[in-house]
Amino acid sequence: MPLQSKNFILLFIVVSISVSLVRSQRKESNTTEYRFQITELSIPKLAPDGYESILSVELDTPLYPDRAYEVGFWIIGRQLDDRGYSYPINIFPSKHMERVSEDIFDLVESNAVLPTLEVRPPPSFTGRGHFTFIIRPDTLYQFITIALQKNGLGRVPIDFRKDVTVTGVFVKPIETNETDDSTVSALTERPKKLAERELIDSNKSYTVRQRDVLISLYDHRNIDKDVVTIYLNDKIVVEKLPLKRKKQGFKVRLRPGTNSITLYAENLGEVAPNTAAILIESDSKEYKAVLESDLGQSQYFTLIYKPR
Repeated sequence: MPLQSKNFILLFIVVSISVSLVRSQRKESNTTEYRFQITELSIPKLAPDGYESILSVELDTPLYPDRAYEVGFWIIGRQLDDRGYSYPINIFPSKHMERVSEDIFDLVESNAVLPTLEVRPPPSFTGRGHFTFIIRPDTLYQFITIALQKNGLGRVPIDFRKDVTVTGVFVKPIETNETDDSTVSALTERPKKLAERELIDSNKSYTVRQRDVLISLYDHRNIDKDVVTIYLNDKIVVEKLPLKRKKQGFKVRLRPGTNSITLYAENLGEVAPNTAAILIESDSKEYKAVLESDLGQSQYFTLIYKPR
């Protein structure tokens, strides 16, 4: 074989190996970034009544309770010549041998208002979109199913399995900061009582850069009819709120420096003490505190507002 041909073959092999290594590194980088490897199931899990499963994936690592995860994907629907269609989208986490349950609804929220696969007839085409959801598990889950709602629509114009494609699925943990130790020295002394109840420090403190933050409350354990009032410093911002599994959000404005968020128990629910999980969303980050209060004591945590 001529030397020139040998050199060409050698160059081809080197380039092929290099391309393979780059692809491998990209794949490894994505896995490291999201921390989950995803395997698509050949047959999706059954969705709750009124929903049609499009895709189910298995995660190499389960979703853990008391954490939050972002799930995203692209969904594409086939365009029809003579008509359009529209179906709401939802996702459902599940366990290994478990059928998807409608009780999961309260664990999932969409980052879009009314996420919907909407396909219009020609010449328009909006039959694709990227959607993200947040899952806050109450136990371990290793599967996620993406489904379309078809309840009450009569005869559907498409084959859900053949005409709808889901691709680019990712799952990643949402960044959380449980405690910011650097802020402890900045705390000012709190009064010993609020609304005639003794104040208890949870020893949790967070620093935020935005004055307006979203505070959300939910019951992260069993729903036992807890009713709470939330104080920002010495002012009521949420009054007599029944806690649910699905979070309920309220915007608050912080004062410069130290602020306190206090959980005031209006009752003891079915199981004492009154417990609430509180999420603070600011600066594209999410902070979490779990507070416990009874009819004699109110627990609080601290937010420190430091502008950029």
